[in-house]
Amino acid sequence: MLNNKIVFGTTNERKVEDLKNVIMSLGLNFQVLSLNDIKWDRGEIEENGITIEENSLIKAKAIHNFCLDHDYQYIIITDDAGLFCESLNGEPGIYTARYADDEILASAEELPKYQCVIKLLRNLEGIENRKASYRNAVTCMMPDGSYFQVEGKSDGYIADRIVGELKKPYFYSVFILEGYNKSFSELDESELKETYRYSSLSKTLCKIKHN
Repeated sequence: MLNNKIVFGTTNERKVEDLKNVIMSLGLNFQVLSLNDIKWDRGEIEENGITIEENSLIKAKAIHNFCLDHDYQYIIITDDAGLFCESLNGEPGIYTARYADDEILASAEELPKYQCVIKLLRNLEGIENRKASYRNAVTCMMPDGSYFQVEGKSDGYIADRIVGELKKPYFYSVFILEGYNKSFSELDESELKETYRYSSLSKTLCKIKHN
């Protein structure tokens, strides 16, 4: 019988809460642990893959090795995501989280954390086609090292300005989700629950349950 504890490969408490909400919406009995909870001490995992699927798997393997070293028999879930804009040849893509890292326009103290959003809006200025998709890849690795992956995709378009509350992940404030006509950051609780039902995390958890 599988341990009901899941290590989610992140230190981001918002993402941990998102996974807990998905679990609750499905009525499942899993306890979520973050990297902080397992005392991860191996620094930032180098994501050097060329696809979000590869990066998700790289993280899962690194965490699995850590768990083996500490005799943890936990299920591991990792994800990687990116925003892909049609008219920008797929940018920012796998570089979404560090899209503006090569454009240091101010000191580290002065540079806004949402510089990546500013860069995206600037690159799309005057462009009529603002279609985009938010894609993610989830890897679920079992204690024995076997794994499966689930991919997800949400279509929409990029607004011409920041919409709603600006918070992590910052691209949520400019990505307008198809069928909702509002930015992802503006979705209310009932709308978020609806997206949870069809998310790749939801599909992953259901697959674990039936294995």
